[in-house]
Order: sequence, then structure tokens, then C-alpha cells
Amino acid sequence: MADGEALAPQQALARLGTLLRDARQARKWALRELASRAEIAVGTISQAEQGKSTPNFVTLDALLTALGVEGEERAELEGLRDRAEPRTRPVRARAEAQCRLLNDYVAAAREAARHHPHPFFLPGAAPSLTDVHWGQLAVPVDPNSPDDGHPASLLGAGLRFLPAAGALAEKRVCVITAGPGGGKSSLLRVWLEEGLNRWAGAQAAEMPVLVPAESLVKHTFSKALATAVNEHLRPHGLLDDFPAEFFTHPPRAGARWLVLVDGLDEVTSTAARHDVVGALAALTKSHNAHLFRFVIAARPLPTREFRALGPDVAWYRLLPFSPEDVEQVACRWFGALGLPEPARAAERFTQDPAFRRIADLARTPLMAAMLCQLHVDSPGRELPTSRGMIFRQFTERLHERQCAAAAPDTRQRYAGLEKYGPAVLGRAEHTLEKLPELIGLLAAERRRDETVSAVDLLESQPAAQRPATVPSGEWRTFLEASLLRSGLLTVRAGRIVFLHQTLLEYCAARHASPEARATELARLLVKGWSRHWVLPELDVSRRMLGRRNWNPPGREEESYFGFLLDDGEHDTTALTKELEHLANRGGLDGCRFLAHQHNLGTELPSSVTRAVTDTLLRLCRIGRCELWWAKTARRKRIADDSAPEIERMFARILSTFQVDDRVEAATTLLYLRDRRGLDVLTELACSPYLSGVCGPPVAARLAKLGDRNGAEILAAQAQDSDLKAGKRLRAAGFLAELGDDRGVELLTRLAHDEDVPHRQRAEAALWLADLHAHLAEEPAQPNGAPPPAAPLDAIGHDMLVAFAHDRTWRAPSRLLAVELLAGVDAGRAREVYAELSNDPTLRWWHRRRARRART
Repeated sequence: MADGEALAPQQALARLGTLLRDARQARKWALRELASRAEIAVGTISQAEQGKSTPNFVTLDALLTALGVEGEERAELEGLRDRAEPRTRPVRARAEAQCRLLNDYVAAAREAARHHPHPFFLPGAAPSLTDVHWGQLAVPVDPNSPDDGHPASLLGAGLRFLPAAGALAEKRVCVITAGPGGGKSSLLRVWLEEGLNRWAGAQAAEMPVLVPAESLVKHTFSKALATAVNEHLRPHGLLDDFPAEFFTHPPRAGARWLVLVDGLDEVTSTAARHDVVGALAALTKSHNAHLFRFVIAARPLPTREFRALGPDVAWYRLLPFSPEDVEQVACRWFGALGLPEPARAAERFTQDPAFRRIADLARTPLMAAMLCQLHVDSPGRELPTSRGMIFRQFTERLHERQCAAAAPDTRQRYAGLEKYGPAVLGRAEHTLEKLPELIGLLAAERRRDETVSAVDLLESQPAAQRPATVPSGEWRTFLEASLLRSGLLTVRAGRIVFLHQTLLEYCAARHASPEARATELARLLVKGWSRHWVLPELDVSRRMLGRRNWNPPGREEESYFGFLLDDGEHDTTALTKELEHLANRGGLDGCRFLAHQHNLGTELPSSVTRAVTDTLLRLCRIGRCELWWAKTARRKRIADDSAPEIERMFARILSTFQVDDRVEAATTLLYLRDRRGLDVLTELACSPYLSGVCGPPVAARLAKLGDRNGAEILAAQAQDSDLKAGKRLRAAGFLAELGDDRGVELLTRLAHDEDVPHRQRAEAALWLADLHAHLAEEPAQPNGAPPPAAPLDAIGHDMLVAFAHDRTWRAPSRLLAVELLAGVDAGRAREVYAELSNDPTLRWWHRRRARRART
């Protein structure tokens, strides 16, 4: 290196070429062999060996690696290259620093990804995520569909699903949703570990990085990534803090960052969530868009909050475990916890009658983890029967573990306060005894203000006030250590936060005094009634002017209210009366709220669930308003008609009244495991009087719910010549999207049917053009059928081009065909527009329109 530094640039270049040639010849390699091994052009190597051009540091690294040059010899050659081209030395230094930081990141992140912070109360270390994780299934969802809970999964149906790993679509943004404790955070950590493993094996073009959504609220994007990585990985062997500039460059040439945004719903401020989504959307449209791809995990939130991301977003929902999955999850937990013969123990556990009563609760990953630990801790004890009871028993065990520390752990328990004497230790012991109430207070304050400092809040309370003889710093250290050893909280992005949002909601609900609980429940059940119109953007069903309507809480509040309802310390008689009133008079909104509570695991009185079912069945049928219309019409028009005419009249009237609400009422029945909802949907889809109103969409929903009649209804409607062409087209399209070959055949037939209007023929061709990509995004099809192998997109494109050139078509229809083609193949559409702009069979204004569209 010293000799290299003493040489002039030209001399250093010549010396570098000579040493490269000598190293190649020592191995008896021809230029072509070295070029093949290093994947470098022969001319580039020849120019370098002759001293005519300086190889860049990437090329030199590839050559030295292929030649096996290491140690001092490699350092000498790299020094000669830097001397020959001194201007690139800073670039090389930055590249080496970037590579070192990247290697440090991969090593620390792979270690951290294995340790998802499960709430854990048994003696010993918590098992790693790898030991207990069991893959879930995901289902593509329409974000505009109210059926976001996927009752198909509750009934054991649901034909179109895929392993959750398949949800990582190649779109710029992917949104993963699931309910409380539904496995979102675990899935992101699994993706993080798998992505790091692929990167380490040089098999990936994306480097994953995990960031809490709350970090994106406080910092610029690159600083938020750096802060999240530094805080998360520092306990896992990270050597140096990452600068924000680290994430403003690709991890390597041609690669990008896969940003896993966790816990968007935990940002309690709607405005702050809007800012986070807006920032991500702006990045996808900026000149740095090539650097990032985003996966956002959250509980179901209003669709309007994601509107800024645009339409090109892949939406998926994680499904709960199947009954078979629950047994496998239990087997993994029992094995990780050291039980002998974990498979047999898991089988006995899941077959126990006490477990079968709460089997649906165990289908949620967080609940399954809690139930497995409770069973291992007390095998003979009866399992809790509701979500609230599970959380209560679990948090009590956590506190018992913290308070039952053995003598050798005394110093760790009191964080070094022993030197201040028995009085201070007594004060610390009192604080530990009151810790559950203090954590509950923290949870309640965090629901109101997520920026509240945990240690500051505790120190302000009488039960945790600092003794006068203890320095402030040491007492704060004790409070922070006590919070983190509670098993409920952890450090994230430099702040003490709850392990799970669901734990925060439970602790806040338990902390509320009886008066506060009564006030909150009154706000929900008594003061939630009003007389006004509700805007459609609020995602509630239509209301009747002048009637008292119940306003449901936001989806983000349902879990908290569930813990309040499941408390068991309030006046059950009065509460049951209010819930029954909500079920009977709250309409679809009230029933949907109570059905979601049932799914969460809230223990509702049987009289309430019966009232919900009765109300939903009533909403599915003809109501009093429709009955009055029918009686009036009968007296005025068809007083002497036969019974079949009366039935047809009722069906016509039914078709004009809130059919969508009836569909939603029938779907909500499925949340209660009531298969009569499928019967109602079948009736709505099959009725000849409703087929023009909601037949194809409802039949498609039936098929998605696993009902085989759905596809048959669609096929019959697509072939029904009495229906309008638009309805037949939708039926055939929905059938094709289900992976049924009959749908493709019917679409093709409609596209070639000269009796079908030109617009519908063109739209049928467009459906075919877009179908192949649609099926490719969803590999799991009904009956296990793979996506069609035929290039349907090319067939549809050719049809649209043929329609555009068909001179028997009217000019507007020909132009419409090209407009539809432009949505799937812009380049070919421009060619067709160019041809039409010079077509003498078109009038001059149509040619001008084609000319303008071309540009």
C-alpha cells in the first residue's frame, strides 16, 4: 500500500494491470475463462491488464474474488486502484461503509426476528417465534366490500385463499388486515426473517426492514426507519447506529427496501394515521419510488383512510386458524414449553369438552398462545369461557410471577435499591403490589393521549412516588424495570409500549371504575341513539328520517367495548336489557356490532344472541313498510288477482327496498354460525324478480362463501336470454373470476354474439383481457383448479382491436373499444388510435377524437 501511494496515477494503473495479469497467468487461465468466472466482459479485463483503463471498484472486486486474491495482496491491488483513480476513493469508502452496515443489519435483524415479544408468564425464557409460529391463510379482499370479516372462514368454507406468504404481491403497496390478536405482527416478523435469509443467500432483490407506524408520525421517513432499526436491533448485537442517509440509497444495485409497517391502527389519532398513509403514498409517486415497497399491517380501518394510496393496492385479510391448525399450534407451544409427547398432549387438550366450548376463541393466534400457557400452568383447572376471562387469568399470572421473585433475584427485582434500607424496599414492594392498577392507569391515559410518558405518569401517582432518600434517576430506573418485567410492556422506538394493542385495551377497561364503566356503556348503548340522516361515507346502513337510529362506534373501539361488556362486575340485568333493546331496535348496525362482539369472544347473554338472530331474519324479509305498500297496491290495482300474482307483486316491491341491506343482514347471520344466512342469499340470488337488481353479485358472494350453488346460479344467469346483456355479462365475468371455465366460454360467446349491444361485447372482451392477470394474483381457485394456462389477455386484446376496426360498428362503439384497450395495453391502443385517425370511413370529428386520444 505504501508503494502504491508513492506512485503517480499512471504508474499505479500500469502496476495494477501487471499484477492482475500475473495473478491470472499464475492460475493458467485464459482471458475468456476469467471473464466467465467473474462475469466481466473480456474487453474490460484486457483494457485493465494493459493499463489502458481503470476498473471501477465493483469490477475489481469481482476479478479479485474470481482469482481468489485475499489479504495483503488484495489490499495492495485495491490501493493501486484508488491511487490510479483518486476521485473515486470517497465513493469506494462509502460503498464499503454501506456494505459493513448492511452486514451488521442482516446479522442483528435475523437474531431479532426470531424473538417476537409474546406475553409470557411461565418460568424460564419465552420460546422464540420460530418455535411456536404456525402459518395462517390469507384471502384477497375488496376494500370497498362490507364483508371484511369473511364469515366463510367461520363456517369452514371460503374457497379462494392462499398461504399468508403468498400475500406479498408484486404491487407497490400491500395491506394486511386482521382482528385483535389476529397474527399481523407475527406474520411481519416471519416475513422479515425469511426475507433476510433469502438476502443472505443472494436470492432476493428486496431487503426487509420492520418499522412501527408510530415512528413514522414523529420523524421523516428515512429518520423513522433508522430510529426504528436502532431501537429494535440494539439489544441484538447491533454495533453502530444507522444514519438516516442509510435508507436513502438502495441496499445494493438493482435492489430495494421492503418496508414492513406494523400497527397502523395503534396510531390512535385519525389525523396522524392520515399523515402516515399520505407520506407512504407520496413516496410511491416520488422519484425515490424505486427504492421502496410497502406492506402495511393494521386492524380493519375505514377504507377512506387508505384512499391516498390509490387503486393499485393488494388487499388481504388473515384468516383465523382452522380447528386442525389449533391442534398444531398447541403442539408447537407444548413442545417449546417442555411437555413430554406434545402431539398427544395437544390432541387431549383440543378434545377436552371444556376446550370445545371455547374452540372458536383459540382460532385467534394471541388467544391460542394464552390458552396454551394457562393449560400448562394448571392442567387440571377449568379453562376460562370468554375473552375477558382469558385475559384476566393471564394478567393475574403475569403479576404473580413478578411478585414471586426468588431471593437470588432480589437485586434485579428492586433495581439496586437495597442499599437505601428497609424503608425504601418496603416502598418499592408497595409499588410492585399496586403495579396492575398503575399499568391500567397508563393504558387508560394512552387511549386518550398516546404521547404520555409511562415513567412520568407512574412517578406522579401516590403509589409510586419517589422516597426522599432515593435519587430521581435510580427511582425512575426501578419504575422502568418494573414496567418491563410485568410482561405487558416492552420498548419500541425508544418508548415503553404495550406488547399488543389488545393488552392495552384490556388493561384500560379493567382500570375503569364502576362509575366510569357505566358511563362508557351508557355512551355506547343509551346515548348512541339519535334522529338524523347519516352520510354514506360513515359506512352505516340507511336510516329512516324521524326514527331513532343507533350510531355504532368505530371499528377501532369495538375491542375495548367488548372488554367493558365482558367485565362481569356491572348490573347484568340492566345491561342485558339494554343489549336486547339494541338487538331488537338497533337495526342492521346494532346487529352487526353484536355479531362482531360474538366473534371477538365477548360473552353475550343467550337472550341477546337470539334477539340478534331474530332481528336479522326479520331484516331479510319483507318489512312493515313494504307490507303497507303491497296492501295499498292490492286494493287499488290487483284486488282480484290470483295468489301467484300477489307473490310476484310482493317480489317486485321487495326489489325496490334496500336489497343491499338484506344481503348484509344475511351475511351477518353467518357471523353467528347461522347457515340460514346462506339460504337467504340463495333466495335473493335466484329470485327472477331480483336477478336484475342483485343477482350476479349475490351469487358471486355465495360462491366465495363456499356454496356450490353460487357458481350454478351465475352460469344460469349468464345464459338467460331474458336478462339484459349487462347482467348476463356480470354473471359470466364473476363466474370466470372464480376460475370456472364456463365463465370464459360465456364471455367469449357474449363477445361474438351479434345480438348483444356493442358496448357489452367490448366489455366482455375487456373482461377476458383482464382476467388472466386477475387469476394470476390469486393462485388458489375453486376445487384446487389452477389459473387458466391460455393467454386470455392476448385473446381479449385481439378482440378489442378487431372491434375497433370493424366498420359495421358505429364510430362511438369503435372508439369505446380502443378506450377499453388503453386500460390494459396503452401501447397497442396508441397504434389503433393512429390507424383510426386516418380511417376515411370515420367522420372528421371522430378522427380528431382518435388523434387527440393518441397523444
